[in-house]
Amino acid sequence: MARNALTRDEATARSAEVSDVGYAVDLDLTGGAREFGTTTVVRFRARTGDASVFLDFAGDVRTVECNGRALGPEAYDGARVRLDVRAGANTVRVAGTATYSRTGEGLHRFHDPLDGQVYLHTKFEPFAAHKVFACFDQPDLKATVDLTVTAEDGWVVVANTDPAESAPASGGRSRWRFRPTPPLPPYLVAFAAGPFRRLSSSHRGVPMALYARDSLLDSLAADASELFEVVGRGLDFYGRLFDLPYPFAKYDHVFAPEYAFGGMEHPGCVTLNERFLFRHRVTEDKRRRRAEVLMHEMAHMWFGDYVTMRWWDDLWLNEAFAEMMSVVAQPEVTRYGEGWTGYAHHALPVARHADQLPTSHAIRVETADTGAARVNFGPIVYKKGAAVLRDLAERLGWDSFIDGVRAYLRAHAWGNATLEDFVAALRRVPDEDVDRWVDEWLLHRGVNTVEVSRGEAGDRLVQLADPDVRPRHLNLSVAAFDDHDGKLVLRRRVHVPLTPHRQENDLTGFGDPSPDLLVPNDDSVCHVKVRLDPRSRRAALRTLSTLDDPRARAVVWGALWDDVLDARLPARGYAAAVLTEGVLECDAGVLEALLERAVQAVEVYGDPAERSRMLEVLARQVRDQLAGAALGSDRQLVFARTLVGVVQAEGHGLLNELVRGRTPWVHLAVDPDLRWRAVLRLASTGGDIGDLLDIAVEADPGDSGRRNALTAEAARPTVAAKEEAWTRLFGDGFSLAEKKAIMAGLRQPGQEALLTPYADRYLRTLETMAETAQPEFLLAFARALYPRFTTVEDRVLADTDALIGSERLSEGVRKVVVEERTELAIMRAARACDAAR
Repeated sequence: MARNALTRDEATARSAEVSDVGYAVDLDLTGGAREFGTTTVVRFRARTGDASVFLDFAGDVRTVECNGRALGPEAYDGARVRLDVRAGANTVRVAGTATYSRTGEGLHRFHDPLDGQVYLHTKFEPFAAHKVFACFDQPDLKATVDLTVTAEDGWVVVANTDPAESAPASGGRSRWRFRPTPPLPPYLVAFAAGPFRRLSSSHRGVPMALYARDSLLDSLAADASELFEVVGRGLDFYGRLFDLPYPFAKYDHVFAPEYAFGGMEHPGCVTLNERFLFRHRVTEDKRRRRAEVLMHEMAHMWFGDYVTMRWWDDLWLNEAFAEMMSVVAQPEVTRYGEGWTGYAHHALPVARHADQLPTSHAIRVETADTGAARVNFGPIVYKKGAAVLRDLAERLGWDSFIDGVRAYLRAHAWGNATLEDFVAALRRVPDEDVDRWVDEWLLHRGVNTVEVSRGEAGDRLVQLADPDVRPRHLNLSVAAFDDHDGKLVLRRRVHVPLTPHRQENDLTGFGDPSPDLLVPNDDSVCHVKVRLDPRSRRAALRTLSTLDDPRARAVVWGALWDDVLDARLPARGYAAAVLTEGVLECDAGVLEALLERAVQAVEVYGDPAERSRMLEVLARQVRDQLAGAALGSDRQLVFARTLVGVVQAEGHGLLNELVRGRTPWVHLAVDPDLRWRAVLRLASTGGDIGDLLDIAVEADPGDSGRRNALTAEAARPTVAAKEEAWTRLFGDGFSLAEKKAIMAGLRQPGQEALLTPYADRYLRTLETMAETAQPEFLLAFARALYPRFTTVEDRVLADTDALIGSERLSEGVRKVVVEERTELAIMRAARACDAAR
């Protein structure tokens, strides 16, 4: 077990002993830039007075008192405060200091380079509340929290509840005392502090507010109306759906700088990454996806906050449910219509890919400790989990599914629950074996592959045998399309069952002749991998844009991308299909996703010897599409961004003009995003960015501009630039967000010779820093700088195998390295496929 971790067994034993917990937390944020004062009074009942009871705390302890008696220094080991409890009521007081974070964990401190002000925010999931105050840091020991914060005068403090009192204190300070919270697990306790600007509203008696830095007030004001409307409509929708009004007293959002997640569902004080506060022009799809995040966090207010998982084994129950509901809510809450087609394009390919890596795991996993819990956050829990829950709802019938959800919420109000509790609420539907569904879909890893087998005896649907993936019960919609003069026309749609005992079934409902395109799972309801038969693939590559059903097109596009990763379709074939068929997609978000994958296909998965030529082809065809795009449209913006990302040396003049703010496109202004894209492309392709970098920073002087500049500087194809970037990663002058920006620039396709010397350094660094580096940095480093682009790939693979066997790596880092090694192998196979074309 890691030093700063809690095991499931320890948590189980502690929750059996401890109950009726309440915290009075007093924080002093005025003590300087490094640390803050923290005092916690914990009241609880102990069942027996077991001497093994402890509090989690990661700070410097000044005093500990347990039931009025001072405990000596031996009570604290740097992570835990051992207590001398008695049966019945106990009171413990822990006073000391704790350290501000620059990694996004605990209490993160950010210094705004624009106004010189400091902004603080918390992020405690899964195991970081004890980095701020002494607590029983586990989800099933819910507690009320009385929070008091001493802050600089002029600061605003936002927390889970409204302040009961805010009054001046001595020395230019103010003291904020907040109303008690309802029972919350420690990971959902939250606050933010600093000179935030506030915009307020209300909806049906629920106060709402938005908070952001002063330098982002204009962006906040521009989006406030839309944000308040989505939140208000979401509260109405979920209140009706769950037959339970919003259970907390207020609904605030804090846009937090350098936030480590996309968002976090703290009740009454949702925190959001500042990327969702748009500072440049965005497409309607980006607004849709922001609304999806808002609805994800809101679903947690009922499913996660009101009723909470007992332990991190059931993280999926929180996240998969919220992810699914965020898509369900979309047509009810926003102007963007149904969300499952977009989800099929953006999310499901990521989930399928993660489920095929060696590190694939079941959606619901036994989680030994909080370190393992940290590793489980990912696309299998979120995206695959949402997909299979949607499938369950279809099997049960939506009304029956929601009736079960309502029963679950009523039965466990303000408490904790498990998978078994959730399943018990759904078992009332007699026609579906929910327990079998749980066993097949939640407790076993892997994604099933289905394809059509064509033969003289007729067409058959097959669930392919895979020794690593257990066959499942599938009920698949299969659509048949015919090519009528270059247009794909639906012939018929049928449902075909497959089972572990019958993994093939005849497609008897289509008649003769055999259709030109057969699409299994055309409605994308079942979470499977679709492999197109050769005839269907040829039809799709030739005429996919003529298929009227957008959901079926999403399934086919996903299958084609899977084929690239499986080395079954040459990367340039996929890119060519995007440039002929994908560019006809009407939804700009879908268009953008396809173009991004086309560029990735050429740069990463295509034959390196053909990379320059294929990029020229991409640039030429995208330029032609850009010329025909409606002026001022999202399509024009998407094509312009794509063009900027693929032009080579002959396009440096265009990039230079864009950085200087001069646009060649009518109704398309140069905003900070487009300017930085141009800077990065210039830098990575060897252009001179010296003066241009100054221009870009002057136009975008805040922290976002600083991070973009760090990325561009690291992307330059010179020995000096790479060495400077590498050195910066190990200094103390940068936050984790800034180090991630450096890493994003350092590793670039096409710079293999420059990056080769860093292969050995990467491997050595992971081992030497395994026990000393902050885990958040080490995980980011392991992921971002794995030597995927080098001239010594065979050696990298061999050395990686040796590293994976090292006992010094944490399980989280080892998992990342295994995945990155697999990605390198996938890239090599895909490149060989493209070269053999």
